Amino acid sequence: MERKIWTYEDARKILPYVRSITEEFYEEVGKVHKELKEGLYQENELEAREAKVEELLMDWSSKIRDLGIEVKGLWLVDFDNGKGYYCWHLGEEDLLFEHGYDEGFSGRKPIRDIDDED
Repeated sequence: MERKIWTYEDARKILPYVRSITEEFYEEVGKVHKELKEGLYQENELEAREAKVEELLMDWSSKIRDLGIEVKGLWLVDFDNGKGYYCWHLGEEDLLFEHGYDEGFSGRKPIRDIDDED
């Protein structure tokens, strides 16, 4: 698949959809984790629930990738902007950070600061 280059505006437009998909899967995974913590399961049931978590995470990441967005970690996505990435993590209200191709999550900078450098 050809890599998609996102403008800031386009990434912000699709973000509510990305957030809703992510929140839905986050809640589903949370339910299964809660069941795992509270329950006393036979080993085969435990494995089935752990497999369910794995399946949910795979489904989430493929839905995100189908939109042309990169999955960089658990509930963490990057929008390729041609010079680096706009970066969003579950819990953030908007698309607030970006980083270069060689920097990871720890190299994130507020987007407005980077605009000043151009």
